[in-house]
Amino acid sequence: MTDLSVLVFVVIILALIAIYSVRLQSVPMPTLRSAADEIIAYIPADIRSVTDFGSGWGDLAIAIARARPDISVTGIELSPVPYAISRMRAVLAGKPNLRFIRGDFRKLDRDPGDVVVCFIDPRVMSDVADVCSQRLRDGAIVISRGFAIPGWQAFGEVPMKTSTDRLYLYRFGKHKPA
Repeated sequence: MTDLSVLVFVVIILALIAIYSVRLQSVPMPTLRSAADEIIAYIPADIRSVTDFGSGWGDLAIAIARARPDISVTGIELSPVPYAISRMRAVLAGKPNLRFIRGDFRKLDRDPGDVVVCFIDPRVMSDVADVCSQRLRDGAIVISRGFAIPGWQAFGEVPMKTSTDRLYLYRFGKHKPA
């Protein structure tokens, strides 16, 4: 591969990331292992499935699948470059309880399961609320890193030890203020 072709390839990849970041109003952010461990600590022991809305590079979904081989973990990502990277990482991780779907969590007609995790731009959090309101069962948990869900009442708001972010913990069915 010539220097020019490598440069063209890199520019195309960066352009795709930029275009989808603008389109989705969200930049794919990595999740450090220490931050993932904090989030995993709030996933109840008695659940069967976790869905990561906007799974980006796959860090959190992969960490959950490694820590909890007893549950099914699904990452949903629309941006093609982070999705492709997360799929490759999933193959290398070799976790049968992990899968990634390329799609828009707002448009996929699927049950998100027992727990939804997300680290999504605050401009998209109302979409998270809409999807969860349509698809979650009472008792399901939503764990949002960094941003509260507008109009929802968290049962926990926990400062993270590994960053300046907060974790917002919601139990669906008890998430609306009285």
